[in-house]
Amino acid sequence: MIVTKTVLVTGGGRGLGRVAAEKLAAVRHRVILVARTPASAGAAFAEIQQRHPRVRLEARSVDLSSLAHVRAFATAEVERGEPIDVLFHIGGVMQTSKNRRVTVDGYEETLAVNVLAPFLLTALLQSALARSESARVVAVSSRLHLPGSRGEPVDFDFDDPQLERGYNPDRAYKNSKLAVLWFTYELQRRLALRPITANAVCPGFVPTTAAASTTGFMRLAMSYVMPHMPFAASVDEATDGLVFMAVDPSIEGVGGKFFGECHPIESSPQSLDADQARRFWELAERLTGLR
Repeated sequence: MIVTKTVLVTGGGRGLGRVAAEKLAAVRHRVILVARTPASAGAAFAEIQQRHPRVRLEARSVDLSSLAHVRAFATAEVERGEPIDVLFHIGGVMQTSKNRRVTVDGYEETLAVNVLAPFLLTALLQSALARSESARVVAVSSRLHLPGSRGEPVDFDFDDPQLERGYNPDRAYKNSKLAVLWFTYELQRRLALRPITANAVCPGFVPTTAAASTTGFMRLAMSYVMPHMPFAASVDEATDGLVFMAVDPSIEGVGGKFFGECHPIESSPQSLDADQARRFWELAERLTGLR
């Protein structure tokens, strides 16, 4: 018998988040689909409901680039008084522009959306997670944080966490995925005595969704050439892994891990540095105003 869960999925308006939300709803879990705008949330909701008329699906919206929006969204969710069994942070950005972009709060956009928003949302939704008998927090990271991955190397400078000096979109993305692991591992340490687990997951390289962040020849290559490469994952494969992280009973009670292809994988030595993780946590507290 399937034990149904309430799963809140950010990034549910498109890409992996939308497909994962549909798969979860299709097997009778209650899904709170969260997208950046009401229009994108409504469109995703309508598409899923048309294919699965009896699903328990609810559409919400929050702009993860605004900490005020994140706070308002979290407050509304907590006031509903319902448990959240799974908080799944799928929403994120991958910039390709060489121009550094900042949010309404004045923060570098990749760091703000990929890490600070999930950090703040998790903190503010802890009372809803605590209503669950066994809750999960899952955040999307990437193997691209590993040393030697393609492009600019990861280089998180605590004296310049927002890359005000020498901005590069590759580095911004990789730094954010390293920071997601710091956040996840430190969260698990802080939740040690509570029935809530925290894990991170790499969905793999999915060219068809990555294409949305590119233009010109690169978009054509991502859409039609790279999906046939042996290192590429399909949307179906990637979202099967995300569904596994959300609800599979085999990882009940398992926390503080980095997963890929439905099993634990190694993250970088730097990601496992507890002192740096604690330092990032304190930085995130300051930037989000949680202190």
